[in-house]
Amino acid sequence: MLGNKFRPWGLMPWIWNKIPNVEWDLLGCLSTEQRCLGSLIELQKRNCLNSAFFLEIIDLPLPEYVSESEAILKNRRNEFKGIISGKPSKINSYSLFEDPITPIFAEIDQFIGNCNGNILLDISSFPKRYFFPIVKKLLQSDASKVDNILIAYTAPKSYFKGELAKNPGGWHHLPLFGPQVHPDPPVELAIVGVGFLPFGLAELLKASYQKASLKLLFPFPPGPPNYQRTWGFVERIQREFKGLLNEDILRVGFVDASDAFRHICMSTNFGQKNAIFAPYGPKPISLAMCLYASLYDSIVYYTQPEAYNPHYCSGINKINGNYEIYIYCIRLNQENYYVKQ
Repeated sequence: MLGNKFRPWGLMPWIWNKIPNVEWDLLGCLSTEQRCLGSLIELQKRNCLNSAFFLEIIDLPLPEYVSESEAILKNRRNEFKGIISGKPSKINSYSLFEDPITPIFAEIDQFIGNCNGNILLDISSFPKRYFFPIVKKLLQSDASKVDNILIAYTAPKSYFKGELAKNPGGWHHLPLFGPQVHPDPPVELAIVGVGFLPFGLAELLKASYQKASLKLLFPFPPGPPNYQRTWGFVERIQREFKGLLNEDILRVGFVDASDAFRHICMSTNFGQKNAIFAPYGPKPISLAMCLYASLYDSIVYYTQPEAYNPHYCSGINKINGNYEIYIYCIRLNQENYYVKQ
């Protein structure tokens, strides 16, 4: 909640009876992660799936990952076909570093244009390089044609304890989140989502934005053993930014995209401060950054790894016997819940 604006979100069983009773066109990402199919399974179980369009994002072929990743992805495709049960569906494969990326945007535009008016985007397994521009396009869609937009996030049972990704790239803006004017206006604030892997972020920030204030969105509670990784991330930042104060570390519920959005709005004085974003934290906090940056045309930077461990995470967590899937209501009955203040 921000001012008088309520932004509905919550676990799927709780929220499902409070939203329009319609069929949904699902947009997801086929990956090695079992959770990539969580929303598909639930929509089929609830008899409210209209169609499913999945993007299969292929990492660069690193020798230590490629054969196992290919085998798991083949099994995921077979699982997808078994679940879809005759409903209209499509899986398109793209490289993680697809260039140019415009043909993919054309596919997303076509999906939005052909939808039945109700879209559910599952960001659980999407790389940020893809889900950020997709969310922006959904926000920009015509509310008279797309009545309802939901975003889903599925929690895994656990994360791999070893190396999660390899070979982070350079400090680049995400597609559709680059500079809007030239020269770039001075950056007053850098907002960083705290995650497991800083990928040289501290050094990059110090080199390019030393004069900017810094805010960290710290996912809380991280829970063992993840707190070692998140606090290690913070310590790396603190070594480069000696002036970072405790009040600059904003503790946010790790699945509370609405509260993260509120913190961002307050920190930027509702867009009065020019901010850049570095989304390294959990997907729901990254979603809040994406929503704000889409509305205010902010720049978003990321050091995209070339490949992810095929065992990045495992399983789908359950709460009271149900998959732990969080639903974020972006638009209901043509009303947008994340808007400029």
